[in-house]
Amino acid sequence: MNQQFTPAASAVMGVMVSENHNVSPPFGEALFCRRLTLAGARHHLKVYVFTAEGILGDGSGFEGYQYTRGKWINVSFPVPDIIYDRVSYRDPRQLQLTRQKLAHITEAGHQFQYLARGLSGKWNVYQSLKRRKIFLPYLPKTAKYKDSRQLARWLHQHDNEVFLKPHSGTHGKMTLHIRLVNEDQHLMLTGRDRNNALFQKHFHEWETGAAWVDRFIGERAFIIQPYLQLTDSDGRPFDVRVLMQKNESGRWSLTGMAVRLGEKDSVTSNLHGGGTAVEAGRFLTLEFGESAAEMIFGTIRRLSAEIPEYLESCFGRLAELGIDFGIDRKGRVWIIEVNSKPGRSAFFQIGDQMSARKSVENPVMYARYLWLRQLRRVNS
Repeated sequence: MNQQFTPAASAVMGVMVSENHNVSPPFGEALFCRRLTLAGARHHLKVYVFTAEGILGDGSGFEGYQYTRGKWINVSFPVPDIIYDRVSYRDPRQLQLTRQKLAHITEAGHQFQYLARGLSGKWNVYQSLKRRKIFLPYLPKTAKYKDSRQLARWLHQHDNEVFLKPHSGTHGKMTLHIRLVNEDQHLMLTGRDRNNALFQKHFHEWETGAAWVDRFIGERAFIIQPYLQLTDSDGRPFDVRVLMQKNESGRWSLTGMAVRLGEKDSVTSNLHGGGTAVEAGRFLTLEFGESAAEMIFGTIRRLSAEIPEYLESCFGRLAELGIDFGIDRKGRVWIIEVNSKPGRSAFFQIGDQMSARKSVENPVMYARYLWLRQLRRVNS
């Protein structure tokens, strides 16, 4: 007998996050998860939080956390209707193992939906975007990093400066700006390590510096790009973060936009690396003038409207995207990165209350939209 369809009924969303035993509660994004819980209560959606370690091996359910009466408590809970995956996977094997554990849940007869499937790394996103002509003028030249011979060639071809970043990295970690001082072949390196700490190194010999770069990269997959001057008039790196999300109707909409401004001499503008958020309109107008700022905004809005549906056609269902745009000193717009597990703290920092609220409520309302759609199918 089919369950009666009642739109006011509650669905259950499980938010899968990374484990972190150095904090309390012992998982990442606790503040965001608390906000999701409170938003869920307003929209008939019960929210639990769990890590991959909390998926029970027999497929019977989960162990995790629930925010109630102002604190996090340990709970066991049944298989959620929707799983919202917020984990930043260190390597493809970690993703595969987690997906296998969740597949056992389905094999045991418990059905759930993923809120989104997610993107599969910077190189794959670049390869997809460059297949569409509308995006080509805004994509920096990009290649997989191979070895020091390729590095030497790229430095020669791109004014002695290149930028390396990991294929699957987040928050600006393990990024590297390499500059060749051509007269004497010195290598100047500025980057961030795996803990997001800023470092600088100077090598007097090419061979020594190139060998250090290879050790820094190790076995991880990296991409290489020309170094773009994406800095403000004071030399501070900045980008424009646009948050695109699906709403309660399952349609893409622009939630908000903010400038992320890094420290001088830093290689990134990420908030996790010490950057700050500022209101985009005022900042871009001060930097480029009102007329140029309007053109920049127009380009960013047009690209932001096109990117989500196109990437969805390439990678499967998505729920939200953080799209990072760089703007060089000539006012040219560049698509720097697209992230399917974006942060949203920039909107809280700049006091954009509407965007901040929507950034939390949209995943909740889209989860409920997916659940109701499935419920209608079951009851039709």
